[in-house]
Amino acid sequence: MKKVVNHKQQIRLFITELISFAIIFISLGTIVYLSFQHEIYRNVDQGLEMKRSQLLLNQFKSNVKSKNNVRTKIVHKQGTPPPDFRVNFLIYDSKGKVTNTQMLGDIYSLLSNIKLKRQQRGKIVSLTTDDGSKFRSLLVKVPASNTSKVYAGRYVQIIQNIDSEDQAIQSFRRILILTMLFFWLLSILLSYFLSRWNMKPILKSWQQQQDFVANAAHELRTPLTIIQSKMELLLTKPNEKIISQMEPIALSLAETRRLNQLTRDLLMLARSDSNMTQVTRQPTQMKSFLEQVIAPYSEIAASQDKTFTAQIDLDNAQMIDQKRIHQLLVILLDNALKYTQTGDQVQFKAQIHGNHWQVEVADTGIGIAPENRKAIFQRFYREDKSHSRHTGGNGLGLAIAKWIIDSHQGTVKVLTNEPHGSRFVLSFPIEHIKEHHQQ
Repeated sequence: MKKVVNHKQQIRLFITELISFAIIFISLGTIVYLSFQHEIYRNVDQGLEMKRSQLLLNQFKSNVKSKNNVRTKIVHKQGTPPPDFRVNFLIYDSKGKVTNTQMLGDIYSLLSNIKLKRQQRGKIVSLTTDDGSKFRSLLVKVPASNTSKVYAGRYVQIIQNIDSEDQAIQSFRRILILTMLFFWLLSILLSYFLSRWNMKPILKSWQQQQDFVANAAHELRTPLTIIQSKMELLLTKPNEKIISQMEPIALSLAETRRLNQLTRDLLMLARSDSNMTQVTRQPTQMKSFLEQVIAPYSEIAASQDKTFTAQIDLDNAQMIDQKRIHQLLVILLDNALKYTQTGDQVQFKAQIHGNHWQVEVADTGIGIAPENRKAIFQRFYREDKSHSRHTGGNGLGLAIAKWIIDSHQGTVKVLTNEPHGSRFVLSFPIEHIKEHHQQ
């Protein structure tokens, strides 16, 4: 079921990214294509506007015949279009008939299907002839006051051939489409890998949340079940004295305390995830502070026939959150005592190492397998997969310890304590208290 949900989420993310890339490429390609086409036609249209101005100013009066004479000679001699083939004029009479067919010569056969449309006066339009040639056209109404008898009072259609421009636009469009297809296919592969890459932290977080909820429910259910069963047992014996029911009462109280501690730990981790738990640092004389924290553990170890030794070589002050560091050390020392047996040793060291101050908690207990050393800081993780409770705890202690270490910009290493046991080495950067206060 989880794999199906994850697969659907990945497909949904993949399709979303794919569509996003497609929209981006299509939009970009359309803008580039329209901009290129507009620029090409703009140059042609400017030429048509210039021809119209020249026409209205009667600048073609002395050039018409000479141009057409050149055209006739070139066509007759070489069989190729004349130099001014790209720009031509269709002069219409009042009935819409072309009056300059002789001037146009053989070119007129290409333009014969172009009819006068008075409503297009002053507008630049695109035309296509029967043979597929492309033209841009501008219809001009020459005033009757024009000094040229050829153009005066006539409609003149200025036509420019744009086959070369159209071919350039078509070639550009083909190249653009191929380029877009290539990069779109590339975006498909990129979207696939991005969806998998982006889903990894999401799936990991989702899996951690599922595991957290399942483990929390398991941890909460057990003490509640024990308390409920013991209370139901006491209800069946209303006439019994308290002294005779000390065992179920004591067990219920023990589970209540464990449930209370579990609830506090869960609340703390939830607040740390949402950045609601703040770290309040203050100048602390480390030697006296650490001596005060570890003082009870010498007696506890002695009561369990274990050896506890301490070596504190920290004489300077550091900026720490006393409450959190105290909690961190309690977690490590409690674990060291829990996972050692009679006759084992627990060692505590604190010293300066370079530009860091270090705390080391070592024991000669059962140790931690190398492959499990990273996992021990996960929530509810226990190296004994049976989740046995003979050592107490709920699997949240080291997760809280890791959060405290990270909140102090520290690091932790879990090493083997030869010949057996575990060694936790914590390292924190040294802060200069004077500079801290100035900031």
